[in-house]
Amino acid sequence: MDHRVFLSLIFVLSGTFNVLVVKWANQQQVIGSDEKLHRFQHPVVFTLLMFLGEFLCFLVFKLIRMISSRRGSIADLDNILTQDSSEFRPLSMLLPTVLDVVASILLFTGLYLTYATSFQMIRGAALIFVGIFSTMFLNHTLSGRHWLAIFTISCGLLDIISLDVQRVGYDQVTLPYTDQKSILTGDLLILIAEILHGLQYVYEEKQLKTSNVAPLQAAGWQGIFGLIITSLLAICMHFLPSVSPFNESSRAVFDDWSDLLAGLQGNPALIMAMIGFTVSCALYNFIGLFIAMYSSSANRLLADGLRVYFIWVFVIVMEWEYINLVTILGFIILQMGIILYRQALFLDWYRAAVSRWYQARYVDLSAENTAAPNSRPADVI
Repeated sequence: MDHRVFLSLIFVLSGTFNVLVVKWANQQQVIGSDEKLHRFQHPVVFTLLMFLGEFLCFLVFKLIRMISSRRGSIADLDNILTQDSSEFRPLSMLLPTVLDVVASILLFTGLYLTYATSFQMIRGAALIFVGIFSTMFLNHTLSGRHWLAIFTISCGLLDIISLDVQRVGYDQVTLPYTDQKSILTGDLLILIAEILHGLQYVYEEKQLKTSNVAPLQAAGWQGIFGLIITSLLAICMHFLPSVSPFNESSRAVFDDWSDLLAGLQGNPALIMAMIGFTVSCALYNFIGLFIAMYSSSANRLLADGLRVYFIWVFVIVMEWEYINLVTILGFIILQMGIILYRQALFLDWYRAAVSRWYQARYVDLSAENTAAPNSRPADVI
């Protein structure tokens, strides 16, 4: 199997696991510091664990470099994991890390308030903003087919958000709050987060391609910056009074760490889920940067969009959500837009390949015509 196909598969599976394990944890009733039952609502904690996973990438990067220097370098390993670049500056990862911190806290909060399938489908909005920001910062050009795809995706998102407001009345299995305002708030938080993620992905693509840095190293530095920034935010959020639906804690704050410690005691399943989430985030973010560096941010999002199929299968089997025709219609419209965007990319690749083939053929013909006048006729026997 081609390593790119294998990495893409790991990327999709790890992303699917991240969404499902967080949604599962949000449904758990744990005892808080006030000795009462609360839902497990810790968006800042999950963000901190995500960056801890990325920091593990930095440790792995250093370990591979040390082994490679002692035993001799491996060409493929150096190119994919351990290449070094004098043009790379670690501080260049600070801005995308800040964007990722804010977006991730919004995402985990939105996932707590809405459905897992809606969460993943609304994340398709990042493709819209990646396309727009890539024209601004990467000098990309969007064709008419790209704009039609963006319009179709927007229609699908509008259908999904409006449907969530309606189905909250009868589909309440995984929702902590069953009012329309809460689920609409969750959907809008995810949408805002994808605007930030769109800007982050485009900036990362530009930095990775200009500095030619190892994706593992870039992910590691994001983990270092993310741990510092999120730790400072965690202290603030521990004392920040919040209103409903953001105060599912003993002290009615945004993210209560005393509840976290009390809830994890005697709960090995939740501890193992958080450990698995950390490792999965390391794989997901490293491979995402790898795809952005060697392909594009749009392809990174197109690959990420495949996990919605796995999430749909899981929630149907586990009966987490009720599926109706309107839900399926919104999903189909969204996928039509994503497929249209993907076909536009394939069309661009096809035209580029044909153009290169014609250029190579023209060079070959020119070389033959240049050599022909100097060639000597064959001897006649």
